Amino acid sequence: MLYREFEERFPNLSAGLLNASKQKKLGGAYLLYGDDPAWREAGAMYLAAMTICQSPGFGGEPCGECRSCRQVQEHTYSEMFELSPSGKAGYIRIGDENAPEPNTLRWFVQQFELASSNLDGRKIGIIHNCDAMNSEAQNAFLKTLEEPDPGVIFILLTGNPSALLATTRSRCQLLPLLTNTMQYDFAGAKELCGLLGELIFNASGNIVKASNLADDMLLLTEKLADDSSARADASWAKRLEQASGIEDKSLLKRITEQRDNAAASYYLMLRKQFLSLIHTYCTQIWLWSETGDKSALSNPEFFENTELPEKPDAIVAKRALNEAEKLLYRLRFQVDEKLAVRSFAVNTACGE
Repeated sequence: MLYREFEERFPNLSAGLLNASKQKKLGGAYLLYGDDPAWREAGAMYLAAMTICQSPGFGGEPCGECRSCRQVQEHTYSEMFELSPSGKAGYIRIGDENAPEPNTLRWFVQQFELASSNLDGRKIGIIHNCDAMNSEAQNAFLKTLEEPDPGVIFILLTGNPSALLATTRSRCQLLPLLTNTMQYDFAGAKELCGLLGELIFNASGNIVKASNLADDMLLLTEKLADDSSARADASWAKRLEQASGIEDKSLLKRITEQRDNAAASYYLMLRKQFLSLIHTYCTQIWLWSETGDKSALSNPEFFENTELPEKPDAIVAKRALNEAEKLLYRLRFQVDEKLAVRSFAVNTACGE
């Protein structure tokens, strides 16, 4: 169960939240930051369910079984509003001040200016990847964040808290969800590890093989869009189903747009994972070449299906790491992704 898994992974943090809830001292705004987006979302769902659970446990923990807990897990709770980055650029749009469009920051804020349909006045606001708000958007949100109405709780999620304004961070209680690991669960992660192993260990001086491996890597990047769409479908299926049964088709249009925004956000997240795996793989090969200690590698699963040498060639390992860092740098700008990946592969195998 999602809630029990979160308690087991972060027992001290869960206990602290439950104690604050029991003493009716929960804050109005929380910033959950960590290296794993799955645990960040799990934390948001746990905190949200804790505030509205109809049958809490002895310690105040959400039961996970009541209607409210299930709706939180399904993202269908009527007074829970979520905001995510949208578009290819992956920003959270601020929206028009007078007539804010759906799925913008000002539209999100507007939802908390309306009366709650719940007797207890409870409302929950969740902003995913809140570091995607620029300074203007964050400043527009400050007053709402600082003085939420009674019964309102805001939950901000990020993997990069330093990207937020100090004024935004100061208005939230900070909850670290650090695991010191990076989960690479995108479609094709294992295949990418195999290709990198082949490139570093078996393609030295072979430009044709390196080019073919680059082609295979680029084929894997094409799977990211399908993976992103599938994740968005799974996450938004229940909400789309409910919206389809309502006569007001404007709701279905808004939910569909949010689903599309979610797919775009998933794509950006998975693309970062793809590039991060390349860099992390090369980093670990370089560390192994320097120390000679393979047992100290933090991601041994990378090498499960690769025939490994006794020790990597130190020159090739260093070159691979340098090229991986160049790849990340180049892709920060508007460069051809295919060319960048090809350059990484060919230079790793045949560079000086």
